[in-house]
Amino acid sequence: MKKVAVVTGGAKGLGADISKFLIEGGWDVAVHYHTSEKEAGEISKYTFGADLKDQKQVEKFAGDVLSKFGQLDLLVNNVGDFLFKKFGETTNEEFVDVMESNVYSTLFTSRAFLPQMRKQASGNIINIGCVGAERIVIREKSTPYFMAKTNVYMLTKIMANEEAKNGIKVNMVSPASMETDIFGPSDFPMGRAARHDDVISALKFLLSEDASYVNGANIEVAGAFIPGI
Repeated sequence: MKKVAVVTGGAKGLGADISKFLIEGGWDVAVHYHTSEKEAGEISKYTFGADLKDQKQVEKFAGDVLSKFGQLDLLVNNVGDFLFKKFGETTNEEFVDVMESNVYSTLFTSRAFLPQMRKQASGNIINIGCVGAERIVIREKSTPYFMAKTNVYMLTKIMANEEAKNGIKVNMVSPASMETDIFGPSDFPMGRAARHDDVISALKFLLSEDASYVNGANIEVAGAFIPGI
């Protein structure tokens, strides 16, 4: 029987490459999208639309996925808006969007699929974070984003602790910036930003038998980059 994965925000960017990696590995992949229906359909024949900031839409999304496949082996919580803007110029609406799209989407989607994983007594949840998420980082132009990813880190830890007894693993992969229009190669200790392949390599490890006892971890894929330095 094929394994089933859900990748949120799986139609574009990093999410699209994660979806393609899993499909190439023989997984059935439910690609979630919000507005990118066309792009999602170009990646997988299994596509599901929802605004993951809306709990009712998330519940319907999870129900539709489970009605189709009857199981879920992997959830990749990739959705999360990024904003590069001075805090004083950030509107309340923008702040709320960044917080909700990162934190609420992870919380709502995880909780929607966890009952099925508990029933199976198995499952993997991998949350996409960012470098520095495990500590308080003050960034003038990305304050809500770093606040949100620190919350995702906390969710990762507590869900892993509570769900380990149910055979479920919850981990986090935290890349350095992949926004080359914001940082240049010289801003990184290893001379380049993180690549999608770097993140996928960490996911590949977390899905392997070598990571059978890795639970509640945050793997930084950052090439020694430290925010603020």
